[in-house]
Amino acid sequence: MLWIHIGMPKTGSTALQGYLHSNATFLAKHNILYMVTGRDRGTGRARLICQNTMAIAMSRGWADAPAAEAFVEEYQTHAEQHCILSSEMFFGRDLSPLYERYLTTIPTPVKFVVYIRRFDEFIEADYKQRAKNGMRTGGVDAFVANRLTQIRNDPEYMDFSVIFDRIRAQVPGAEIVPRLYLRDEMTGNDVISDFVGLMGVPVDDVVLPEGAANKSLSRVASEALGRFERGNPGFDKKARRQLGRLLQISGDPRVFGRDDVLNPDERALINDMLEARNTALRTAFFPDRDRLFGPGTNANLAFQRGDPGEQDAYDYAVRKLHALAEKKG
Repeated sequence: MLWIHIGMPKTGSTALQGYLHSNATFLAKHNILYMVTGRDRGTGRARLICQNTMAIAMSRGWADAPAAEAFVEEYQTHAEQHCILSSEMFFGRDLSPLYERYLTTIPTPVKFVVYIRRFDEFIEADYKQRAKNGMRTGGVDAFVANRLTQIRNDPEYMDFSVIFDRIRAQVPGAEIVPRLYLRDEMTGNDVISDFVGLMGVPVDDVVLPEGAANKSLSRVASEALGRFERGNPGFDKKARRQLGRLLQISGDPRVFGRDDVLNPDERALINDMLEARNTALRTAFFPDRDRLFGPGTNANLAFQRGDPGEQDAYDYAVRKLHALAEKKG
């Protein structure tokens, strides 16, 4: 059996991949193989935590791609096991090249595992990721307005039935395994135990990594990080990522936050429109649910963007980043 985990983005993929990468012996005891193909850069050793290089090669006409023969040999050696490929970069892409190059070579069922995050939470996380990476967003107001326009004008945007139909057309015979990214409902309340549980691993056997998952930076701290140049044009993406990790490690409560991208009316509108759009998905895979996701009672219903306190919070985040950068040297 071949399992292909494709995200979606912002659903704990990095944590899951890190676990799969670091626990080969444990997985083998449970008849699971995290495939080396696509994670080895041709060395034969799994140095990378996921198959992102395979997804990138797929989009570049298979330049520098793992040989199909290597994939076949590894799979056939372990054909009686649960074999796994994982890359959130497979999500939303044309998978026909993957099917033609690799999947047609193995006579096996293929299951695609897709974790679906609540719609408003995904849009908020997407904005913060773009902001802290220094990508052009046009600012939060423009970003939110553009997403609302996209939802209204593009009937296929975040319609998972459409996405799943495309996968089935591109990979004939594929089975889709959608999972809701709801910690309270996932096996073991974590994406790691939930995913390996699909392959029969008892939840009590899974020892999760120590330490909590990264907290979400506040919107203004994400924006400050994305604009941080330390007065040096050579302050590159790698340096910014390192600084972001230092900000996480600092544990400073003033730089963390959630539910601070969307106003309450925007949040409700997004969730209602996309819940309605995914009625077919809910009926097919989750027939016992009235909605895929609840109303989001954790959200701060009093939040409004542009509050005067946001400028102070932004200035504080900038000062914090400068202090961390100076300490780092």
